[in-house]
Amino acid sequence: MLGLIIAVIFLNSAAFISSKRFTKNQILHIWISTIVFQLLVDMYLSLKYHGYWYFNKGVEWSDLPALTLLGAPTIMLFLNWFPFHTSFFKRMFYIILWSILIVIYEAFALLPEPWGYFHHGWWKLGYSTLSYPVLLLIVLYYYKLVSKVEKTN
Repeated sequence: MLGLIIAVIFLNSAAFISSKRFTKNQILHIWISTIVFQLLVDMYLSLKYHGYWYFNKGVEWSDLPALTLLGAPTIMLFLNWFPFHTSFFKRMFYIILWSILIVIYEAFALLPEPWGYFHHGWWKLGYSTLSYPVLLLIVLYYYKLVSKVEKTN
């Protein structure tokens, strides 16, 4: 739990101090879409297929900070520094770098308590390594869509 509390404080502070590019509408979209997407994925991979879980198997109140206060600030930081106007290779390098950083964080979250809070069933870090670039691309295209819709209104 200690690792989760530190991560929540650090990521949220960093996200809200450094993220100046977002409108309030974009921040709301980032938070809600991240939470909904994470809950949908967790509903199947965690609850139905027992691939991973937070703290203990099943749904618990202690899961809420991990589900609601980690993903969105991470996505805010990722998007805030994304090199939109650079070469394809620099953008792909950025996505791969963030994927590696998130996998490293996941490895720390797997540590025993009090530092860790995350547990793998059949899920492996290798699966995360392959899935994070895809998830970050989905987030990136969703952000571009929201930005485009804002400009048309």
